[in-house]
Amino acid sequence: MNFDVLGSFVITRHGPKNLISKQSFVDLREEAEKKRMGLSSARGCYVFAMRAGKGITPFYAGQACATPLIGEAMNPSNIAKYNDMPHRKGNPVMFLLPMVTPTGKLRKRPTNGKPLRSIDFLEEWLIATHLVKNPNLISNRKTKILRNIHVTGILNAKPGSGKNRASSALKRAIF
Repeated sequence: MNFDVLGSFVITRHGPKNLISKQSFVDLREEAEKKRMGLSSARGCYVFAMRAGKGITPFYAGQACATPLIGEAMNPSNIAKYNDMPHRKGNPVMFLLPMVTPTGKLRKRPTNGKPLRSIDFLEEWLIATHLVKNPNLISNRKTKILRNIHVTGILNAKPGSGKNRASSALKRAIF
């Protein structure tokens, strides 16, 4: 259950409205293949983010198990989500997390057609960690419980709920 991390790949924008498009998909696929042969058709997870100033803010995390990584990350539905973001300042970027074998080779698609639990887990973990940095994450799959669970001083702390010594100590231990 090994994953590599590649990126950040800049996602090009096109046309008079400066939007992510089918051409952006072609450009990203070419860049991914330059970085690592076979990367565009690998299986794993991906993160769409915006780079502005000195920081990168994640906006979407997803997985590709049955379909190729770039094809899933840049499918028409996802492109529409990326373009419909209310805040589009900065440059859109993509991180790719392909699943690799213990020797570092890209992992092949499962032959039984079932999703891999490790890819499911990684996607959920990415979404959970991204919500901490960006509560306006556009990922909506598997986020209901993550958005509604509150842990005093640690996770989705409600305004005015305060924190205590125990939560401060646990936060230091965890993070």
